[in-house]
Amino acid sequence: MLPHSDPSMDDSEQWNAFRAGSDVAFGAIARHYYRSLFSYGLKFSKDREFVKDCIQDLFLELWAKRETLGDTSFVKFYLLKSLRRKIHRESMKRNWMADEEELDFESEMTGETSIEQQIIEWETSEELLGTLNQQIVLLTKRQQEIIYLRFFENMDNESIAQVMSISKQAVANLLYRTIQELKDRL
Repeated sequence: MLPHSDPSMDDSEQWNAFRAGSDVAFGAIARHYYRSLFSYGLKFSKDREFVKDCIQDLFLELWAKRETLGDTSFVKFYLLKSLRRKIHRESMKRNWMADEEELDFESEMTGETSIEQQIIEWETSEELLGTLNQQIVLLTKRQQEIIYLRFFENMDNESIAQVMSISKQAVANLLYRTIQELKDRL
């Protein structure tokens, strides 16, 4: 359920209302997913204004093309994948990156937990988290991306496959190898 929207509508119904021209549904979708999109976008570029511009452009394009958009039950990963493509295209236009391997996943991975929960986690496992963060930075960009999508965005393998434009099996293999590598290092 999206905030500031009809409580009886799920993501899919909200998406369909937006496609039918509801600016209320569109606003609810934008408000609900903005934080996740912004956080994900910062993994590709440290330029906060560039990421904000890409998100704004994405939503403007979605509104303009709303009548031709397909139905989806997976609004979040549809938006994440669209933003990923938009940032990549805009970066290529500006010659900021040569290929996908230059994505910036070195920035701190942040979740959407409460401050109290963050303090509890920090106090109880500060050393482990510090070590884990040090090890994540040593992973390849693609490994960092898959860890972010799986554990910070709570996406399943199928959703990750669609966002990263790889097969579901490739996601499973990469995730398994990445977790094994982290376990071996810890």
